[in-house]
Amino acid sequence: MAGIRETLTIEDKEINAALTRVEEAGGDTAGLLREIAGAMLFSVHRRFETESAPDGTKWPAHAPRTAKARANRKTRGNAPITPKLLRHTNRLYKSLTKESDSEQASVGTNVVYAGIHQHGGTVTQYPQSRKVKFRKVGNQNRFAGKAHKRAFEKPVTFKQRTIVIPARPYLGFSVDDRETIQRLAGDYYNAAITGGQP
Repeated sequence: MAGIRETLTIEDKEINAALTRVEEAGGDTAGLLREIAGAMLFSVHRRFETESAPDGTKWPAHAPRTAKARANRKTRGNAPITPKLLRHTNRLYKSLTKESDSEQASVGTNVVYAGIHQHGGTVTQYPQSRKVKFRKVGNQNRFAGKAHKRAFEKPVTFKQRTIVIPARPYLGFSVDDRETIQRLAGDYYNAAITGGQP
C-alpha cells in the first residue's frame, strides 16, 4: 500500500492470545494472517455495500444538496452515477487492498482522501479565479468540455467555502470480524496440534 498511509492499529487481547496459541503450537501463522487479511477485506467491502460502520451504525446520508445533484445527474463520463455513499467514482472502494506476512495482517488504501471519510472533518476551499469553458443551451450557459466546438471562456471567481464531511468509518473490527478471526485461529490451532489442514 504505497502512498500516504494512515495507520489504524487495533489491539485485541483475545485475538492476540489466539494468534499466540497458534504460533506456540507451531501453526502456519503466515497462512492464518493471509486468511485474516482476506476476511477483513471482505468485511470492509461489505461495509461499503451496507453503508455502515464496524459497530453497525448507518453512515450519515448525503447532504440534501448533494443528493439532489446526484439525482439530476445520470452519468459521470460513460459511467452511471450511483446514489451509494463513498461510491461516486468507486475509486476508494477499488483501491482497498490487503497485505499480510507471518506477523501482521492489514487492510487499507493509498487514496489520499480516504482518511477524511474514515474520521470526518472540515475541508476549506480557498478563493480562486480561473477561466471556465461554457456552451449556450437555450438561454442558459452550461459547462462545456474541451472538445466542444462552440465553447466560449468566461472568468469565474469562486469564494472561500468550507465543507463539513461526516465520518463514515469503514476500517475497524466488528463483533462478526472478531468471531471470524477467532474461528480461523481455532482452525489453525487445531491443525497445528493434530498435524492436519486448517
